[in-house]
Amino acid sequence: MEREATFWSVITALSLALMLVLLAQERGWFEQDSNSQNTTSETSTNSTEENSVTDTSTNESSNTSSNESSNSTADSPDPLALECLDHDGLARHDHVTLQIFIDENPHTVEAAIGIQTDVCNGNENNMHAVHTHDDTGRLHVELNEPGDVPLGVFFDIWGYHFNETGIFDYRVNSTHEFVMYVHPSGENATEEHRVTSFDEYLILNGEVIELHYRVKTN
Repeated sequence: MEREATFWSVITALSLALMLVLLAQERGWFEQDSNSQNTTSETSTNSTEENSVTDTSTNESSNTSSNESSNSTADSPDPLALECLDHDGLARHDHVTLQIFIDENPHTVEAAIGIQTDVCNGNENNMHAVHTHDDTGRLHVELNEPGDVPLGVFFDIWGYHFNETGIFDYRVNSTHEFVMYVHPSGENATEEHRVTSFDEYLILNGEVIELHYRVKTN
């Protein structure tokens, strides 16, 4: 009798369990759990994708900043920088002294800038409109036709960046400034001699042009 009672108790328990399973399936309780898991998975995936987009945006911003820093005005030279002299006749032959200082240290203006280049490499026309013969900073400004020569032309010929944002690979930032002075030979640069036209400044005979990339004074 006891074994028979135990047997029917087990059968009854199994029947109740089966009924509960069927009831759960009918009411979609299992599907809700599955949907909940899927929702969690989708949320995690979306979060990962958003982070990926953020990282990409940050990298692009960083690259943009880096590219802006490396841009050079010499990449788009003034047309005058691509002209070669014909020494049969010169309408202009002036001289200017260029002095460059990086953090108060003099930077050498090299010899033979603008002479026998990839552009001007002939026998009679082997020089650009602005060139140097030595490393004293003395610029020779020569033209076959009368005209003005912006200082930026020399840097285009030299192949270096130069404008109000900086010089060479040095750029104006939170700690450094870039200033330009133009004064007569024999005088010292003062704030009265400061100019802001930089690459657009028109070179005049006998001037001394000082360029200073330096720590901000204010």
